[in-house]
Amino acid sequence: MLPRMTTGNWFFWAIMLWIGFNFLWLKFFEPLVTQWVGAVIATLLAMALLRYGPRPKEENEEED
Repeated sequence: MLPRMTTGNWFFWAIMLWIGFNFLWLKFFEPLVTQWVGAVIATLLAMALLRYGPRPKEENEEED
């Protein structure tokens, strides 16, 4: 399970995911498919991480 982090933390990890995925793409898939396809996939993964990553609980939720 992923920890609850702030938006800034998720933004950082989305960038790290994007860079790491592109490095892996260059290593394993570049001879088969061009790099821009890997960049598009990495961008979609980073956007999904930003959108669906768990957020910190609101103050009102903690009181209940």
